[in-house]
Amino acid sequence: MLGEVRLTCNRESTCRMAYTLTDPLTPLRNVLRVTGSTALLLGGTMLIFPRLILTEWGAPEVEVNWPLRLAGAFLITLGVYYLLAANERTVGTTATVTCIVGNGLLAVVLLLAYLQQDLANLTPVGLAALLIIFIIALVGAVAPLRYLRAEYRDD
Repeated sequence: MLGEVRLTCNRESTCRMAYTLTDPLTPLRNVLRVTGSTALLLGGTMLIFPRLILTEWGAPEVEVNWPLRLAGAFLITLGVYYLLAANERTVGTTATVTCIVGNGLLAVVLLLAYLQQDLANLTPVGLAALLIIFIIALVGAVAPLRYLRAEYRDD
């Protein structure tokens, strides 16, 4: 039945709500999916095209590619983790804290790079992309904070 609440019981006889339309973790799952997809897209771009996209958007030219590729690989790893955590039956504290810290650090790095004029030569397209990534990272860091309260935790 659409929207019905189903409870599943584990060995300790504690009941949990199964993932349905009335799941209270749906907003957190959506945040994990959006930030995971963004991390995969940004990480893939940095891994495969470390210079092409960034120089077209006005980012400063780098002499070596491996730091960008390494950052891209880590973003892909983080994106895969977010997407896998969003599809779990319950979203644990570990996934929530990782989402807060990972997205918070990304937002801080982007903000500091902007404030220190490291990204002053960005084209309007590059500035728009930076702003979108910053907003997604900021939402990904702030939105999961409410799920750290005891009534949402399962572990």
